[in-house]
Amino acid sequence: MDDCNQVHDLNRQLRGCTAYIKQGKATPENLATAYLNRANIYSQRGKYPLALANYAAAITLDPRNPLAPYNRGNAYLDTGQYELAIADYTRAIELDANFALAYLNRGIAYEQRGDTSAAARDYRQALAIDPTTDAAQGRLKRLQSK
Repeated sequence: MDDCNQVHDLNRQLRGCTAYIKQGKATPENLATAYLNRANIYSQRGKYPLALANYAAAITLDPRNPLAPYNRGNAYLDTGQYELAIADYTRAIELDANFALAYLNRGIAYEQRGDTSAAARDYRQALAIDPTTDAAQGRLKRLQSK
């Protein structure tokens, strides 16, 4: 699992996660982490179908980990699938009500969809949780100036 958890060499990490998954001997939570790590790499490389499949596996194996739906939401956001992104960010928030970045990114998805009041509400919530969330502050100011 060491290679799967390191982030300095993404190719090595991808190989390590794949090998760890193929072993099939891990706990569901550890296996979910391997799928999540692998999905993040695929997402960074723009291989969204592979990323989405790995995020789904991670969610199935560890449905209480808010990082899996959050990161899958990011992949949906990147590919313009705003409704799916919103659903995944909402799930991440249900799992961790203090997940400021999930509120921020859900706000971005709402804004992209044209729902500026929902976006502003989420930006405010992100700032209430973490006042240092500069992106939320900037986006909220921009919405208020329109």
